[in-house]
Amino acid sequence: MMFPGEAATPVNSRLQRDTALAVALAAALLLALLIAQAAQPARIAQSLLPFALIAGFLLRGLAHHAPHTRFGAANLVTLLRAVGVCLLAGLIGRAEEASDLGWLLPLAALAILALDGLDGWLARRLRLVSAYGARFDMEVDGFLILVLCLLVAQGTAAGVWVVLCGALRYLFLGWLALMPRYDRPLPPSLRRKTVFVVQAMALVGALAPGLPDIAVLALAAAATGLVMASFAIDSFWLYRTERKERVR
Repeated sequence: MMFPGEAATPVNSRLQRDTALAVALAAALLLALLIAQAAQPARIAQSLLPFALIAGFLLRGLAHHAPHTRFGAANLVTLLRAVGVCLLAGLIGRAEEASDLGWLLPLAALAILALDGLDGWLARRLRLVSAYGARFDMEVDGFLILVLCLLVAQGTAAGVWVVLCGALRYLFLGWLALMPRYDRPLPPSLRRKTVFVVQAMALVGALAPGLPDIAVLALAAAATGLVMASFAIDSFWLYRTERKERVR
């Protein structure tokens, strides 16, 4: 997760303390949940590592939360979702442990997904909307999709190809980093939001225990196809916009 550029606004000390405390409490919650599950040290490390990266970027990007001086309830919800995703990430490469969870695995993923609408609503309600919160939410969403894809790939009839569904966003960002002339804000899109929800629900559904292989393959293929089409549309829009600007 990265925040664009360096903001000129200095970070308020209260905001720094607020954020550091929230991150510390979330880390303690994550560790407590892992210990309660009698997780092995390797799994604990596998969950804590991505959380440490998220925490680092959160603290580094605080200037983009200006002029707010509080971390805020909306970001707390997103941080709670990040804890959940990191718990799921600890199951990657542990197909047997993931399978033993049965319905708890897709239900946990569904709960993380359900909280996605709450953080944005809280930010607007409490007037704490910022580029910081929006980017944090977006990156947690992207990480959730990648983790779900890896869990589907390891524990269902879907092949490794389903990982492309979660990797596409990072490939897209890599393309923009290599070709900065195409990097510009995309216009708001209901299509993009709808594809995310459908994609996530399809991946969660593919994790349901006892689902026939044909249904798993159909869900994984639908999720991957929709995301590929959505990114193709956005890529074409960026390409066409850059060409028009160059002609001018």
